[in-house]
Amino acid sequence: MNPELEMSSGKAMAQSGHAAQLAWWALPDEARKEWVSTDFALAVRRADRAGWARLLGSGLPVVQDAGFTEIAPGSRTVIADHPRLR
Repeated sequence: MNPELEMSSGKAMAQSGHAAQLAWWALPDEARKEWVSTDFALAVRRADRAGWARLLGSGLPVVQDAGFTEIAPGSRTVIADHPRLR
């Protein structure tokens, strides 16, 4: 999660869900099957500033908010990271 943004817990959960969906779409079929076998286990973490900058340059899927609720339009909120996406 973006360390520069403050979000309510509901907003953070929604953004994390969007990131999980982007990861799902980007994963190969075999990795999807592995994820299903773990009951879709995942972890949500707030990045530090250096880590966030590194993730932004990684090419991993990024959730960009539309700005309809509590985050400014275009804000990058969450990056979906998975070993099989690297």
